[in-house]
Amino acid sequence: MAVLLALVLAYPSGRLSSMIDRAAVVILAVGATGLNLLFSTSLFRIDPGPTGLYGGLALATMTIVVIVRRWLIAPPRVRRELVPVLVAGLVFLATLTINLVRRIADVPDDVGAVLIAARDLAPAAIPVALLIGFYRQSERRLRAIVDAIPDRMVRFDRAGAYLPDAAEPGDQDVDVPVGRHLHEAMFAVAGARALRAAGETLDTGRLRAYDFALDLPGGRRELEARVSPSGPNEVTAIVRDFTDVRAVEAEVRRSRARIVEATDEERRRLERDLHDGAQQRLVSVSLALRRVQGRLTAVREPDAEAVGASDEAASELKQAIQELRELARGIHPAILTEAGLGAAITALADRSAVPATVRAIPDRRLSPAVEATAYFVVSEALANIAKHASATSVSIAASSTPTVLRIEVGDDGVGGADAANGTGIRGLQDRVAAIGGTLAIESPVGQGTLAIAEIPIA
Repeated sequence: MAVLLALVLAYPSGRLSSMIDRAAVVILAVGATGLNLLFSTSLFRIDPGPTGLYGGLALATMTIVVIVRRWLIAPPRVRRELVPVLVAGLVFLATLTINLVRRIADVPDDVGAVLIAARDLAPAAIPVALLIGFYRQSERRLRAIVDAIPDRMVRFDRAGAYLPDAAEPGDQDVDVPVGRHLHEAMFAVAGARALRAAGETLDTGRLRAYDFALDLPGGRRELEARVSPSGPNEVTAIVRDFTDVRAVEAEVRRSRARIVEATDEERRRLERDLHDGAQQRLVSVSLALRRVQGRLTAVREPDAEAVGASDEAASELKQAIQELRELARGIHPAILTEAGLGAAITALADRSAVPATVRAIPDRRLSPAVEATAYFVVSEALANIAKHASATSVSIAASSTPTVLRIEVGDDGVGGADAANGTGIRGLQDRVAAIGGTLAIESPVGQGTLAIAEIPIA
């Protein structure tokens, strides 16, 4: 009785959590042992009738109170788990109580035999109830884990036949189907890829993955399936819904592209303002200064100091105009807007401090963002070569396919360029990535450097 009570009170955590529970188990063990001695031996000159009745009823009442208390103080979620044990424990205690009464009162032999059989069978109710409770608890825990996992799982064999799994949840209120429905939908749009992945992962034991999309009532969903072996001839595909993640990534890419486009548009505006505003005014000032110089030198006795000052001012003004033109060209070259990327790359090669050869240029105009990004890749690469490469020649190529513009700038310098050692290359990589492209640097020491940019144009 004491062991069974301990099992009941310790369920489901496996330990007695309060002093009252531990005291009840000790009292029951001592009391039940005393009653057994009282009824089975004549050492004590005590009438076991009323003493056994009162003692047994007291122990039974205490046990019932402790079990009911355990159920009452439990949280609502735990109460549902305790119901099987509570019922079994109360049935067992009720049987014991009846048998205590049977010991004192006179009952027919047939009824007594039934009560004795019930008493002997009642203790089995508690282990059975514990097993039922543990099974239900583990089943709920498994279902909670499956429901908490954002991925969907489906099993199939090498031939693609669906293998049901008892742990798979039902198709209830989910954006992506599960179980057999997911298997059928996936094989309808990606059956060949699923079979190929299953065969490869079973042959090699390595994880395989493939993407597919489903048109569902809630909209189009972008999914990825990762396939791994789960048996001699079966695989488990863990399907993850990447729709929201990829939508966010696409929006980030579009946002970065908009930032680049806005920056380039601001560059073009500044270039126009410098060319049409400040530069034109400086040219007008230069013309006026030349007229002043002409008048100063036209007199019979020109003022040498004034003529010298005007010459110095004219020289400084000429330098200022040249620097302003270079500044405007660096902000956003007018040739890029007017003639396109090919002409702009050719102009960069002509002005390069290291002799440069243009091997290929695009034969068509591209979007302003793509052309501006490609131009600054070439421009920055030529600047880095002039500063750090100790090169004697540079090769430039810009070729396009219907979907990608590929820029290559290579030199025969010392190599060893590393994006981690400077902000120039990282800045270019960020700019190219902002419109969905990539920039790679190949720079073995002593073998020159090759910068390769691939920019999507479709």
